[in-house]
Amino acid sequence: MTPAPQLSIGELFGSMRRALLEQRVLLIRVTVLFAALSGLASAIELAGTFGTAISIGIQLLFSVSYSGLVAVLICLPGRAEGVGDLWSETTPVLARLIWIRLLSAIGIAAGLFLLIVPGLILMTIWAVAFQVVAVERTGVLPGLTRSRELVRGNGWRVFAFILLLGLVTATVALLAMLVALPLGTGVLGGAVAVFLIGLAAAPLAAVGPAVLYGHLTGEGARPPSPEDTDPYAPQ
Repeated sequence: MTPAPQLSIGELFGSMRRALLEQRVLLIRVTVLFAALSGLASAIELAGTFGTAISIGIQLLFSVSYSGLVAVLICLPGRAEGVGDLWSETTPVLARLIWIRLLSAIGIAAGLFLLIVPGLILMTIWAVAFQVVAVERTGVLPGLTRSRELVRGNGWRVFAFILLLGLVTATVALLAMLVALPLGTGVLGGAVAVFLIGLAAAPLAAVGPAVLYGHLTGEGARPPSPEDTDPYAPQ
């Protein structure tokens, strides 16, 4: 078995910075688009419990779609020249991405609620499962297994990177909320807060794992195969 490449947290953040700069044109377009859509969708929460449920579903779809597009943009450079190209690369596995986001979130949340440590372990070994499915076109369960294999040998470094990235992202999101605070907690204030968070914090949360995946694989990913035609089954 090939030894796992030893990660450097400093290099990971440096790669994030380079990725943000190199892909800034298309990344800005995608980010502004999804931040605006998320801001508009947040207003649905005002329609009571039913509206809140719909809003959560829409926000999940937007979040998964955005992260999938960013994964393709960062991990498969040169494959897309516009937002439409990124969308075409992502839609075949969009349903799988939703499944893996839900399953990993439920598993991590359950682990944190029960004993904390199991949740942290799952958070670490599944750190790039989403990117595996987006880039390598695997099924959901194979994606979780593949992520565990990639992380093996770098568990503590991956955990430290995720923790630091989460702190940075949370700080940026908090600052975005503070900027929107003078607008109040009504429709306008809520929509602006969601928009600013999507504009400032979402790129960090999406680019970080994509860069981590690239470092763990060491050579990018294989191109999609022609037989990857069923985007609906979790496999």
